[in-house]
This record gives sequence, C-alpha cells and structure tokens, in this order.
Amino acid sequence: MEIEQFEETVKKDDFAVGESFWLGNWEFEVVNRRLANGRLYSDEAVFKWELVEGDFIEAIKEGHPQIENPEEFFNRNKDDILAYFAKGFDVLVGECGATYGTLIHDAVDEVIKLFKSEGCGK
Repeated sequence: MEIEQFEETVKKDDFAVGESFWLGNWEFEVVNRRLANGRLYSDEAVFKWELVEGDFIEAIKEGHPQIENPEEFFNRNKDDILAYFAKGFDVLVGECGATYGTLIHDAVDEVIKLFKSEGCGK
C-alpha cells in the first residue's frame, strides 16, 4: 500500500480489525477501531508492529563491524538490547524525530558500551 492509498483508506475509515498492510518496509496490523462517539472500542493502541530480530542483527553488522558474529552477539545480549530499546520507545512514538532504526542502533550501542565498560570481549 502506498502512502497515498493509506491516506485515502484513513479518510474512508476502511480498515478492519485483524487486517494488516505494508507501508514501504513496515507491516502494520489493525488491532482496534473507534466507536461512533470517537472513543476507542478498547484501550489498545490502534496499530502495532512487530520487532524483527534481523533489524537488530543488521544494526550490529552496520554499526559495529568489529563484532565477528552479530547473530551470536544479539542472541547472547537480546534481553539487554530489547530493554534499552523499550526505554527509548516513548521517543519513537512522540514527535521528537526519532526513527525505529535510530532506536535499534542506540540500543545496540548502549549494550556495547556496557560491555566495554565491564571489560568484556566481543
């Protein structure tokens, strides 16, 4: 779905709960709807997306070529990386100009800094 199609669909309110669609490389799923009075059907977010492990591994490869096995590094440090990612999530959904990719890179960088400060290897 192109951004123009998305905008038209939003104007027509033509989404169904459970439907998913792509905008560029992003897949979204409709998880909620609004009632006629404007209130949400439930307190869930209107759209959600899934974190993709490959995005984190690619960030390690791009930003830290010194790490010989990015997949192993991610798997070993997954909890810490995701914890840092979660800390920055409010910035992502706010209007501060942060992007998904920026947050991923920042989370990976924080874990690597932690390792360096503790004298850990690759």
